[in-house]
Amino acid sequence: MVNRVLEKRRSSFFLKTCGLILALITCNIYWASAQGGARTVSGTVSSASSGETLPGVNILIKGTSSGTVTDVDGSYSLNVPNNQAVLVFSSIGHYMQEIEVGNRSEINVELEEDMQALEEVVVIGYGATRRRDLTGAVSSVRSDEMLLTPTHNALEGIQGRAAGLDITRASGQAGSGVNIVLRGNRSIGASNEPLYIIDGFQGGNIENLNPNDIESIEVLKDASATAIYGAQGANGVIIVTTKSGAEGKTKISYDGFYGVNGLTPFPNVRTGDSYIQLRREAFRTSGDWNSPSDDPIAFQGAGEWDAVQNNQWVDWVDLLLQDGTQQSHNISVSGGNQRTKAFVSAGYFKETGLLRDDDFTRYTARWNIDHEISPKLKIGTLGQVAYFNINRRQDVLSNAMNTSPLGQAFDENGEINRFPIFADQSTVSPLTDERGPHIQSNNTIRTNIMLNAFLEYKPIEGLSIRSNFGTNLTNDRQGRYDDATSFRQRNALRSISEANMNFIRFFNFDNIITYNKEINDHNFTITGVTNYIQRDADGLSAMGFDQVLPSQLFYNLGATEPTSRTISSNYTGHNMMSYAARLNYIYQDKYLFTVTNRYDGASRLAPGNKWAMFPSVAAGWVMSEENFLQNVEGISFMKLRASYGLTGNSAIPPYGTQSLLWINNQISFGEVAAPGLMFGEEIGNLNVGWERSTTTNIGLDLGLWNNRVNVNLDLYNTNTTDLLLPRTLPYSTGVRRVYQNIGETNNRGVELTINSQNIQRTNFSWNSTLTFTSNREQITELVDGQNIITNEREALIIGHPISSFYTWNKQGIWQIDEADEAAQLSFGGTPFQPGDIKLQDLNGDGVIDERDRMAIGSEVPQWYAGFQNNFRFKSFDLGLFFFARVGQMIHAEVLGRYNPGGEGNGPEFMQYWTPENPTNDYPRPMRNAVLSTYAGYQTLTFVDGSFFKLRNVNLGYTLPKSIADRISVENLRLYVTANNMWTHSGSHLLRQYDPERGGPEGFPLNRQIIVGLNFDF
Repeated sequence: MVNRVLEKRRSSFFLKTCGLILALITCNIYWASAQGGARTVSGTVSSASSGETLPGVNILIKGTSSGTVTDVDGSYSLNVPNNQAVLVFSSIGHYMQEIEVGNRSEINVELEEDMQALEEVVVIGYGATRRRDLTGAVSSVRSDEMLLTPTHNALEGIQGRAAGLDITRASGQAGSGVNIVLRGNRSIGASNEPLYIIDGFQGGNIENLNPNDIESIEVLKDASATAIYGAQGANGVIIVTTKSGAEGKTKISYDGFYGVNGLTPFPNVRTGDSYIQLRREAFRTSGDWNSPSDDPIAFQGAGEWDAVQNNQWVDWVDLLLQDGTQQSHNISVSGGNQRTKAFVSAGYFKETGLLRDDDFTRYTARWNIDHEISPKLKIGTLGQVAYFNINRRQDVLSNAMNTSPLGQAFDENGEINRFPIFADQSTVSPLTDERGPHIQSNNTIRTNIMLNAFLEYKPIEGLSIRSNFGTNLTNDRQGRYDDATSFRQRNALRSISEANMNFIRFFNFDNIITYNKEINDHNFTITGVTNYIQRDADGLSAMGFDQVLPSQLFYNLGATEPTSRTISSNYTGHNMMSYAARLNYIYQDKYLFTVTNRYDGASRLAPGNKWAMFPSVAAGWVMSEENFLQNVEGISFMKLRASYGLTGNSAIPPYGTQSLLWINNQISFGEVAAPGLMFGEEIGNLNVGWERSTTTNIGLDLGLWNNRVNVNLDLYNTNTTDLLLPRTLPYSTGVRRVYQNIGETNNRGVELTINSQNIQRTNFSWNSTLTFTSNREQITELVDGQNIITNEREALIIGHPISSFYTWNKQGIWQIDEADEAAQLSFGGTPFQPGDIKLQDLNGDGVIDERDRMAIGSEVPQWYAGFQNNFRFKSFDLGLFFFARVGQMIHAEVLGRYNPGGEGNGPEFMQYWTPENPTNDYPRPMRNAVLSTYAGYQTLTFVDGSFFKLRNVNLGYTLPKSIADRISVENLRLYVTANNMWTHSGSHLLRQYDPERGGPEGFPLNRQIIVGLNFDF
């Protein structure tokens, strides 16, 4: 509780400090003095293309805050100070225009239509195109949108901002990543991860990038957009474009923030009366407790009654959790001349987690340089070095919830007691790893180097020949030490030292030829590609027990007990060769056609099945260019799109089609060892080939009211066949599984994006972006048409999503007035009674057994959506981002921490059934009972995981340009951001847990308050 109170005070401090800073700056805003010669200027503003008058046009006297807005007839009237005054005319969907007043009293203006949103260049596979010419489904997120969520991970910043992209945060651990799925899970045994392309190169990890170095992110979703990447783009493609230099003045930028992570929503554990009452109730059920005089019977464990009498209670969760911090500092320099352009940056990010000794530090340095040797020849290099230092703490939150709250956490000297109750040597303190620096250590040092270069030659107009060569090298070392007295080794009571080293190499070589030709109304762009990738990884691991000196941790494995040492090494490698071609054809700037084909060969697959072809075709019709829509009021742009294509997937383990042999040292003849060979867990299958997905996509792009509102709608259907499925084999075969092409899945859904300029005034603006996605994922065929049930959480069921939950359906708790009905049902021969879990008798036979289990849900949501609102008033800006994910079920581990025996501990919020408290949450406590004692206990952890949250609030102040110029600053902005501050859960059982975490109880998601500064010179 102390930590949480401090967190509230710190949060209040940051908010008050930021408010004071903003107030001081506001007081210094410069107001221009009025000059002589004032008079009235009037006129009319109309559209240059249609001649129609334009209402709502903003007219501002440049350098001041004085202005007006045209009325419904496009007319205006404005007092100007003198002849030198300059009027600035601006309107959504039109180019801004500046006009000096001079000696005129009437000024009529025609504004040109601004098609910037449609003319915007969008990066696609091996090229770029105008947004209006797209025939595929592509979403774009700009850097300013992404950076509204201060984070080290760019993917977290685009959550809810790209329709079709389902992103959730993986955990609240320092430096944690995200879970990401694009248009649903297609594969069961192969990867569902999208392909990442960074500046045209494969092999990079977007989580290694500094978000401040990113210019934009494009998400390629349908077969037409991804077909140029063939099998590698089977699950969609995410293209990242980093910032580059530009011709002109050298620009120096700084972006930094500092914040506090805390107020972590996590269940309180039972202490005091709450704990005593649960123990009493458990003993009352068994007839062993009738009044407080029986408490010594209930608390008969070693030292328990003494602790109760001495009021010795410990809230282990509160002692474990701390307020984390997060800080980021980035500086970049960009500029160039007509021939050479450069961008270089350096960044630092550090986050301390909610548990002590859990932190994440990253240093980055990046450079993007290109040089024009001649008008026909250009070269460039793009690279980055990222260095990570990561310390991990074993997750003990679940243990902290289960550990008895009785005893003393610290001794009289403030040192941590390893045993809270000295008389009970079986209960180890969850804080034991914090007793010193040599009790527990888990450190990873990683270096990632991306070195990319290109050569581009343009021999004639319209023809470009480009070669890309990229390397991505990652070297990491993980060392771990756990003392004999650590929490991990509390049962083994031996120290353990481990060291793991990995070296990963990725090489990418592309040759791209592009030819563009325009002949009258015809525009052709032909692209040809050859692509080769290779990935090699080797690792070395060693470990030993009983380190002589704890201070040596994992650095001296030679000091461990000799017979306990083990060493192993491994290597994996695979490659792929591809050839691709694409034709883009545009007729009269309104009829669009795209044809793509790619031929891929993958070393992972079996001989005879390595090569496959993946074609696609797409068409677009810019209907707004047709005569019948030219004069339709309100429609500025309308395009209909349709595509169909085939993609593949070969992402199984590199040797998944081969039978591997392992050395077996468990054979002997008498006392003589006889090493032999045995098959690994997988047996080879020479018939394994490509997993194939066919996708149909129909889209509509719509611009309304001078593109004030832009709508993108996509409907899609993806059928995936020949699934790469690891099929389980009988133990009698001597192996565990074999990969086969069996099974089918289907994903179909709708995606909607709406961008709107709601209000655009001289001193106030409001714009909104809404993204909505609904995807239905289901298995349509399995081996012999039979479901595959592994356990309650991993069930493959035809007609349901991959990895559905399969168990009984909990209908509540049997109540006293249902006693007769409960007695008619039995489980394992035992009839139900009030206080037991009420399960649905699916087949009505009066017996709850395996035949009553059913698919009760999955982690796949029915829909998810993001809603961003940006407000600007003079120099202040406010951003609100809401995110919702609805219809999914989660396996909430924290809900399985109910302790019906009353010993150990559990969350305080759990309502258990008693005759006086007829709840439907948890069954009646019982002495010596554990959760698995109850029929249907598996159902208790499955719960509605829907949530709606205020994901981000951002308040900023930008220094007026008149003041910025005085201090030689091009731009300066201060801001305060609050992340994850409010969440509404679909289930009342998750009020103290953020369901975005997805169910695991370790490292829950927390809240953040951040103060930041951006400025440019």
